[in-house]
Amino acid sequence: MLENKSPREQSGRDSFSRYRAQVRSAAVATLSILEGLDIDRVYCDLHDDFVIRKKDSNGFTYIFYQVKTKGKQNHNWTVNELFGLKSTLRDQSKQCSKAIKDSFIGKLLLHTVVFDQYCNSVVFQSNIHNSDEVIDLLEDIESGAFAHKFTRVLIDRFNECFSEDPKKYTLEEIKERLSKLKLCPDVSYLKENDSSFDLVVKEKIYQFSEIELERAEFREILLRLLDLVERKSSGIIKTWSAESIETFAGISIDDLLSVLSISREAYLALLDGGDPNAIKSASMIQRSLRNSGADISAVMYCSRCKIDWDLWFRNARHIIPELDLLFISERIGSILWTAVTPQGMLSVSSLRQPVKDFLSELDTKDLKFDLNDDLVLGGIFSALVKGKS
Repeated sequence: MLENKSPREQSGRDSFSRYRAQVRSAAVATLSILEGLDIDRVYCDLHDDFVIRKKDSNGFTYIFYQVKTKGKQNHNWTVNELFGLKSTLRDQSKQCSKAIKDSFIGKLLLHTVVFDQYCNSVVFQSNIHNSDEVIDLLEDIESGAFAHKFTRVLIDRFNECFSEDPKKYTLEEIKERLSKLKLCPDVSYLKENDSSFDLVVKEKIYQFSEIELERAEFREILLRLLDLVERKSSGIIKTWSAESIETFAGISIDDLLSVLSISREAYLALLDGGDPNAIKSASMIQRSLRNSGADISAVMYCSRCKIDWDLWFRNARHIIPELDLLFISERIGSILWTAVTPQGMLSVSSLRQPVKDFLSELDTKDLKFDLNDDLVLGGIFSALVKGKS
């Protein structure tokens, strides 16, 4: 859908250095992709400052973000600045339609027409607060009342401002499009000289990576993330197509995994296996094996073993007596903590003999059930992930 509509302009892509706040906001938005849920893409400086793509059973929809900041922190956005509406006019019929259309909110509302049902919502994000009039206007729309004097102006002028056909949209259709407007004022990580950006990103990275990331590691990841957004926000897209948009403006899970230095294969294997914390699991397994010289095939093998163990354990809870299952789990945990080094390193080769010895022990105690080498190895890495979570 994005590739079917030409943007208003691409000057922002050609003068990137002016838009540092947009980069910070887009960087935070991209981390939501890691959840593996409905958000799967963020497009930088495309149709607006950035666009989030959501997917569901009905297809794709888009959230358009416009990010504007003010250096004067005690300033509040007025209805004139945001909507192009003059608050001092007694006769609201004299409001200027062109001013509404050309305003910050007007440009956002245009997306609700251009992209129609594919527009999920439009968001104005800022580092400062809104004036009381702006708050009242938005509350009137959100409540569904549509009774505020400025709301009525937006309704009356909507077709004139945003539709080629002055009679195209009905009252209910206009209300539906106005209801897609969201305002996000006083966003802390958009403020200059504010540490909130680092804290927000750190929390997200820790959530989807590892708790014990050292400061230097976090800074490296943060710089790679900002560099990724910068690259995806810069330069004119000469050939307008779905492929060029993905290449030059789109950020996907693959891009984020490269930032976090996590293999795509291990992440997808864990995600497909029903691991709700696939990023974290892949990160921990990969990091533990990496320093021992393991390659991607070893990481993949251990990730698959963990998936199989988690499935086996869920089923075993309904079949195997709880005391026996606790014994198996505790012994697997003891194998892990004996094999792992103080630096957190773990090698598959160091686990081979302990795994086989454990299986022999279970056999003599009549507790082996259907366990094998791979399942026990998976149990070890499952214990590793739980221990570090």
